[in-house]
Amino acid sequence: MTDRINRRMMIRSAAAAGAAGLGGLALTGPAHAETPPPSLVDADGSPVLTPQQFGAVGDGEADDTAAIQAAINAARTQRNKIVVLPPGLYKVTSTIVVGDHEYDTPGAHLNRFVLRGYGMFGEESSKITFHHDGVGIRWEASLGGIHGVAFDAPVKTANNVGIHVARRANTDDTDVIIVECSFLRFHTAIQSVGRGFLFTKNKVAVCTNGISISWPTEGIQGSGVHVLPYGTRKWIITDNHFHSNFDAIIFNGPPDGDFRGAIISNNLLDIGRRLFKGSLTNSTITGNVIENGTGNAVIQIDSGGHNLTITGNIIGGFDTDPGAWEPPRYAIHFTSGVSAKNVTISANSFNWIRASAIRFDQSVDKVSITDNSFDHFNLVKAAGHGAVHLGADATRLAALGNVLSANPNGQPGVNVVGTLRESNVVGNTFEQDALVAAGTISPDSYVETEPGRFSKLQVAAAKAAAVRVLSTATGGITAGDSYGGYLVEGALAGGSGPGVKGGVEVVAVNASGSAATNLLCSTTNTNEVVAFQASVAGLIPPTDNARDIGSPDAQIRTVYAHATRLHPYTVKTLPPAGSNSGAIIHVSDGHGGKPCLAMSDGTSWQRVPLGNAIK
Repeated sequence: MTDRINRRMMIRSAAAAGAAGLGGLALTGPAHAETPPPSLVDADGSPVLTPQQFGAVGDGEADDTAAIQAAINAARTQRNKIVVLPPGLYKVTSTIVVGDHEYDTPGAHLNRFVLRGYGMFGEESSKITFHHDGVGIRWEASLGGIHGVAFDAPVKTANNVGIHVARRANTDDTDVIIVECSFLRFHTAIQSVGRGFLFTKNKVAVCTNGISISWPTEGIQGSGVHVLPYGTRKWIITDNHFHSNFDAIIFNGPPDGDFRGAIISNNLLDIGRRLFKGSLTNSTITGNVIENGTGNAVIQIDSGGHNLTITGNIIGGFDTDPGAWEPPRYAIHFTSGVSAKNVTISANSFNWIRASAIRFDQSVDKVSITDNSFDHFNLVKAAGHGAVHLGADATRLAALGNVLSANPNGQPGVNVVGTLRESNVVGNTFEQDALVAAGTISPDSYVETEPGRFSKLQVAAAKAAAVRVLSTATGGITAGDSYGGYLVEGALAGGSGPGVKGGVEVVAVNASGSAATNLLCSTTNTNEVVAFQASVAGLIPPTDNARDIGSPDAQIRTVYAHATRLHPYTVKTLPPAGSNSGAIIHVSDGHGGKPCLAMSDGTSWQRVPLGNAIK
């Protein structure tokens, strides 16, 4: 061990306590609780006290309450306040108090306390059983640790609490560490008030609530980091096993701030209702496994909801008959008090969810939902549920690289009740005919319309910015078929507003699948730029406008070209002169069988004399 206590010291402490009893020197009962105990000091100078020095038996039958309290009181006078519980079963019948030394003795040295047993994650060598309805240990010291101790109650009551952490002064300033302990049959295993908490490698089983954390409402001293919102921080809850808990972790939201700075990772919750419920911001929930969450939501955010990362979790119910065990209604739920912002939900596995795997009741902004796997969701087969449900507007939503499968009702996997703005929902794999159902999808959003298809053009490479249109059709192609692919700028449909409006259209050329790309440009008559079409057939003016390029007044004023080649007519194929007054054409055999120019005077074509050859 690294804190200057080792097994040899503990064993020697227990042995010394027994030897003292044989010699008539031991303090054997509560009457001696105030008598200074013998100090058992190892070579490093650290005193270690045990309840046995004060008469504890540790057989599960004798009442060891007074002996444990006496050892704790005596340790408070030591520089290093350490009480060791040798292996045994300690019966406790009333609340044990680890006092706030700085509060009781102002200016006293180091308000730290350690309660240490011989237990490990699943090993309960040093065990305390609380036989009263109330708090087992009230922990008032600001700094301290509980290592290797098992806490049990013969039966869970309406009020029993394993450990209640709360100072009497400067109430926010607590930093308690609980490591390799176990808690069984409590209404609440740990109830903590303050801003620092480390809970790791513990087991919590058959409790209504595992960890319930609150922010103090009075007795806060100092300023700056001691007051909200910056005061609420330092929550590390990792590598624990929660079994048969209704709620494993609860953060009770403070009245004027949100819990921040929490790391909830690598925990296992099996046969429980909820991993997390309450207020959270500036935090991460990662790497947790929820074998079977039941009830409303596995992770429920009731306030805060900003700057969160929820990643790498496995969340869901049993992959068995849904009637055998009620699956969770939601995996992640941001409730009506939260407008989520800057939230990343990635690389999670969601399975066997009654309604929506991820649900937001209010509007969201800058939410990223990426690389998740959704399987067997919306088991109730209700309209509006899906892999993701957004109950209001969604702005700057990115839903990328997700896999959606086994959706029983076949409805779109992403449901947006309001408007989807500035968002990208692309690159996902899904089984339904459409991925997104929304009240409105704004033109600045990119959304897949069906598997592998997008509502906008696909860029093949960012560097080259080349547009790629991919067709998977194997038949039914007819020359002239249009495959859409329009990209429209401006208000083409409304016919108002300046600027060029048009886009790209891909059409089939023949039945073999060859395609041509048409460039479409159009405008209103307000800016005097004529519409035209550049296609495989050439530059084609609209049927209602004979002008090629220019304005109504000037038309073509100056044209710069390397050469002009007119279409060759023959005498037999001359176009009607009456409808081409002023036109000049090329007649390939109009001058004694040789080429010449001809001009229409409105009634006939007149040959234009050619000069001598250029030498």
